[in-house]
Amino acid sequence: MHMAKPPETVDSYISARCAPVRVTLEALRSLVNAALPGAVEGMKWGAPVFSNANGRVVVYLYGGKDHANLGFIHGVELQDPENVLQGRGESGRHVKIYPDKEVPEAVLKALVKQCAALD
Repeated sequence: MHMAKPPETVDSYISARCAPVRVTLEALRSLVNAALPGAVEGMKWGAPVFSNANGRVVVYLYGGKDHANLGFIHGVELQDPENVLQGRGESGRHVKIYPDKEVPEAVLKALVKQCAALD
């Protein structure tokens, strides 16, 4: 049985998703790059990740069948006044975004900006 090779680049990861999810991932990617000063994109755990200027991986993207996740590796450390973060893990949290819903840009940017200070 041959395992498919995981995508090696952020572009190949995003392009492998269905069109509606692909559009959402591109929007999230742009949002993270705009809101995270010195953001560096890479691949880790088979998914696109973003490091902050301190070199710490802080945000990831995930493309599902019908939605995209914007994930925060240290989500429990973030202020979440709008209560949008989901997840019960020890530290990680994420926001699920469905292609037919509007991306809550201001809320997400505020969360991403908090990641800039993590080291």
